[in-house]
Amino acid sequence: MAGMTCYKPGERSRLFYAIREYRGRKNEPKGFGWKDYHYLAIRSPRASGGKPL
Repeated sequence: MAGMTCYKPGERSRLFYAIREYRGRKNEPKGFGWKDYHYLAIRSPRASGGKPL
């Protein structure tokens, strides 16, 4: 699991997360790669109504 929180003054905080489950299949990634973290960082400000990174 990877996650990040976003805060704005005077508003509720928000938690954005992504889950990766490893099932032991061939060619299945065991963890998060840099692209997964990148997409999480890009998605969260847009979803919270802020400026994208």
